[in-house]
Amino acid sequence: MSELLALADLDQDPDAARVLIADLVRTAIKNKQPLPEPSSIRTRVIAGIPASCDMTVEQYLTEWLVTKKRTLRPTTHRSYSQQVRQYLIPHLGHYRLERLRAAHVRLAFEKIAQEAEAIAAANAARHAVLAAAKKAWRDHNPGAARTARAKLAAMPPFRRPASAATIQRIRAALRSALTDAVNEQLITVNVAGLVKLPAAKPPKPKVWTDARVEEWRRTGAVPCPVMVWTAEQTAAFLDRASRHRLFALFLLAAHCGLRRGEVCGLRWQDVDLKAGTIDVNQQIVQVGYDMTFGETKTEAGMRNLMLAKSVTKAVAEHRAAQRREATEYGSNWLDTGLVFTSRDGGPLHPGRITDLFARLAREAGLPPIRLHDLRHGTATHALSAGVAMKVVSEMLGHSTTAITADLYTSVVDEAKRHAANAIAAQLRR
Repeated sequence: MSELLALADLDQDPDAARVLIADLVRTAIKNKQPLPEPSSIRTRVIAGIPASCDMTVEQYLTEWLVTKKRTLRPTTHRSYSQQVRQYLIPHLGHYRLERLRAAHVRLAFEKIAQEAEAIAAANAARHAVLAAAKKAWRDHNPGAARTARAKLAAMPPFRRPASAATIQRIRAALRSALTDAVNEQLITVNVAGLVKLPAAKPPKPKVWTDARVEEWRRTGAVPCPVMVWTAEQTAAFLDRASRHRLFALFLLAAHCGLRRGEVCGLRWQDVDLKAGTIDVNQQIVQVGYDMTFGETKTEAGMRNLMLAKSVTKAVAEHRAAQRREATEYGSNWLDTGLVFTSRDGGPLHPGRITDLFARLAREAGLPPIRLHDLRHGTATHALSAGVAMKVVSEMLGHSTTAITADLYTSVVDEAKRHAANAIAAQLRR
């Protein structure tokens, strides 16, 4: 006890330090816990960290998010905020900041992984009951359909489990926060960097083969988070989209592999219809439901793309249609300079483009993919056609060809095998 109190004389505020140390000792005795280790307090004092500092991880992370809002990209700050509030504070927020150890962090991530497994199992069970309800409806069995719907009502709703990649991002947020805490001399070691996690690789895209489509129609199960349409399926979607005023948007995305924000943020000043080229220089970023203009995702994302003649023609026709809309709106027209706009000239909300894409895909009778998966389809079709990996990588705006190869080699091999089997089936006939 006396040794602990003697350490207060080394602190910047000895009186406050004595009070805090005495409180720590009384709390330990009351809870029948070991007394604070003198070496721990001495280390903090020598490092210049006030012994009177009694901040919890929750308090620090909450303040950290406020201070980092000025320096982080809006999407990054939103991601950190979600990870802090949904995962880090519930699992680590009650610890005192200077008492946080690698073992605490390791245990927290183990619990997050266990919760993810439980959520995935619950989702699978709900999918099974949902498929049973649809089957009963198709079989004209109202009693079984009612039973399945009642069971669904009692089950938890679908939730997104934390994947291995998500857990890596959660750890990255904690590591960034604790790095700042070390720099501020609130702690001496960044314990998040001491924890080893399972390697996380993005899911490899899979092609919607005939067998997978048949299974999806039967059960509603999607075999992979990232699915790619075949060239024929993509053509079927574009055929349906050709009757919509934003047909050129989807055609451009499918041919050039543009990200959603990039195609929404494309400006006429970056389009050269005579040369048949576009420059990708900015994007519309969605933060929550709000949107803002920003730079491309990476420096490599700023690129020049060549357009096929059919795409150039569609964009030219879209410009003529947009000019007619501007004439109709007159002085109420919003001259944003964007290629793809709402009818009054205002910018398109990326979320509404996602919803429109899903609706057009359903109307075309196609299996589901995300709007972003059109981009994966662009890479798959290009590589399957023999386009060089480096060309595809530059077209997509990847920083290295290794990223492109890691993502798409397997799906291209699968597409080639599917094509070979289709040819063989035709020849057998």
